[in-house]
Amino acid sequence: MEPQVLTEAPPRVAASKPCMVCGTNDCEIFYEVHGVPTQTGILWPTHEAALHAPFTDVRLSFCPHCHFIVNEAYEPAKITHTRNDFSLEFSPSFKAFTDGLGQDLVQRYGLEEKRVVDIGCGDGDFLRTLLRAGMNSGLGIDPGYAPREGQTDPQGLEFVKEFFGPDKADKLRGAELISCRHMLDIMAGNQAEFVRMLRRAIPEGEQPLVYFEVPNALYNIGEQVVWNIVNEHSAWFTPQSLAYLFRSCGFEVLEVQPCWHGEYISLVARPAGMPLEDPASLPPTHDPTTPVAVRAFTAAADKVIAQWQLRVEELRSSGKHVVIWAAGSRAITFLNTFDLNDAVVAVVDINPRRQGQFMPRTAHPVVAPEQLMTYRPDVVFISNPTYAPEIQEQARQLGFRGEFLML
Repeated sequence: MEPQVLTEAPPRVAASKPCMVCGTNDCEIFYEVHGVPTQTGILWPTHEAALHAPFTDVRLSFCPHCHFIVNEAYEPAKITHTRNDFSLEFSPSFKAFTDGLGQDLVQRYGLEEKRVVDIGCGDGDFLRTLLRAGMNSGLGIDPGYAPREGQTDPQGLEFVKEFFGPDKADKLRGAELISCRHMLDIMAGNQAEFVRMLRRAIPEGEQPLVYFEVPNALYNIGEQVVWNIVNEHSAWFTPQSLAYLFRSCGFEVLEVQPCWHGEYISLVARPAGMPLEDPASLPPTHDPTTPVAVRAFTAAADKVIAQWQLRVEELRSSGKHVVIWAAGSRAITFLNTFDLNDAVVAVVDINPRRQGQFMPRTAHPVVAPEQLMTYRPDVVFISNPTYAPEIQEQARQLGFRGEFLML
């Protein structure tokens, strides 16, 4: 089933629900797409299972007051967080980013020999990074935590394989840093309720640094990266709306800014008072560029998809063998938007845990880089240009002499 983007959606369709962050009732629907895979962090173990992977819709709603964006069509029952694999730590450039981030946090905020709690820690990569940077103990909380084969953890590192909730408040005691990366945007519940719960869970009198990181809505919507608009993201934030959320929930925002080539937003905050009784009492977000980008997005997305439809037809008619490199959200959305079953022979991914799996709905096999040349590709299609230099270098080292195409 191919997704169908609405081409003539009116610019201001009233949303059916009030804003989760500020509670105002004038939210508006600005983008819809149908028949998309429910999750891009999950690949499938067999060709048959992949063909029958579940699918759903996306319906994005924008709040003009605080600029929070939510997927109104999000269905928690179709989502699992117990076997996601989003890890980008196998990429040298991304590893350099997280290493630098850990060192910067530790050095700038005097966190040497301090304790960290990482909520939504995944495989624990960032925790290990922080301990290497100088912190002396850490706790990771994540229902999907799974140690890698042969992984040896430093002393002082432990994990709780559960969701974080009020019953885990005691785990925060004595932490000088609470980190949470790329969880707030994919959580099944209300983002504002979660941040308020976190604020109340911080022990009285303690002032831990709080570090959150989420995808940047302005990058994806402003730059028309339609391939990143996936169901897994139950919410999207701009720098201003993320700051609004934390201020309304009882935090002093010390810093909020784009990071990782503008694709993400990082926020640093500390506890300051308690959550506001009326979040809408904060002044409205002053950022004229976001409403303009939001209201232009459907038409812009249609144009991007139409342009790629022409290129896809050229690829199909050429008879060339295409291998897509990187089995993440962009590749999954792209393959589910167009009929490329004949042209695309495989998808390469450097993450060993994704290799041997199959892409949802299209069932393309995911293979290791070392298998690239067995598919005799004429074109290597790079699904995320951010990683283009390292992908091109690795492909050339493996013997590829054909054409590179960027999404």
